[in-house]
Amino acid sequence: MSASVELKTYVTCAAVLYVKFVLATGIQATKTFEAGGRPPEDKDLPLAKGRPVQTYGLVTAPETSKDEREQLQKAKVTELRWRRIVQNDLESIPLALVVFGAGVLAKGNPTVQCGAMIAYTTVRCCHTVAYANAMHPHRALCWLFGVIAITTGVGNALYGAFSSDASTNIPRSADKKLRRINTDRHNQFRRLDASQSFDNNSKMVDANVKVYIACSSLLYLKFLLATGVQGGKKFISGGRPPEDAKLSLAKGRKQTYGLDKTDDEKMLKAREAEYRWTRIVTNDLETIPFALFIFGGGILAGSNPTVHAAAMTVFTAARCLHTYAYANKMQPHRAIFWFTGVLATMVGMGNAIAAIL
Repeated sequence: MSASVELKTYVTCAAVLYVKFVLATGIQATKTFEAGGRPPEDKDLPLAKGRPVQTYGLVTAPETSKDEREQLQKAKVTELRWRRIVQNDLESIPLALVVFGAGVLAKGNPTVQCGAMIAYTTVRCCHTVAYANAMHPHRALCWLFGVIAITTGVGNALYGAFSSDASTNIPRSADKKLRRINTDRHNQFRRLDASQSFDNNSKMVDANVKVYIACSSLLYLKFLLATGVQGGKKFISGGRPPEDAKLSLAKGRKQTYGLDKTDDEKMLKAREAEYRWTRIVTNDLETIPFALFIFGGGILAGSNPTVHAAAMTVFTAARCLHTYAYANKMQPHRAIFWFTGVLATMVGMGNAIAAIL
């Protein structure tokens, strides 16, 4: 069976993004060697030869000269830049591919779907180039256009999922007479046991897809909001790259990746707030992509729609509440919401496994 244009575009874009990401992590790895930021056991690797002692970047040898220390500090800043590039990819690409994958399943407008995926892939590649070369506002614009492409994909997926009749799979915009004829044929087939079984399974998958698209869209928007808050906190704490000092959000604050030492109480509180939101984003990255892959597997397996819908809904609610609890220092609420999300994911996993047995 020939693949659709949307699927071909999805596979191609995913492949390009993966290769780009591998290249970025490869460059980051070499920069980490130059900064002495690798684990101690990496000292015997070829890339470590002629480099500083590898101590995760935590220790500088006492015999290091002043010039060598300055050179090492520059290497650490460069390594940190590439680490931020990789981190930014991790904050964007996995969830984007989930959203676009949902759009392929939803069969929204193919032109919009392909256009959004191609645009996103292009700007993510340009974003890496701009970040590596300290280009502003180019980097910010690439990030913004990437977000616009993803949100376009979200809208297209929702349109595809909820603008068609799940029971007959006939577009609402179709001619009424054609819909009536197809519905009559559909009802005739349902009288046959074999066809009825197939129809029930088809409706089950449709229901799973709709829940998946709705929940994944909500989770992406929640994550986007969290990264936006985190970005603002980084400006306040001086944790952005140096070139970001020119942006209006910096408001004249010096941006040094947060490397400047300070005893200023106000700045220390700002860094604490930034660390909190960074942890929130990191926790989302440790949880949401894997969960969506598991729930996506449930769709492919044709899992029980009631269990699937309940598990995904609970997971989505738990993750939103977890962010709120983390931001407001609420314990044990935060831990309870985290555990609830894990439990919901486990239920989704069990539901998918049960469907394939």
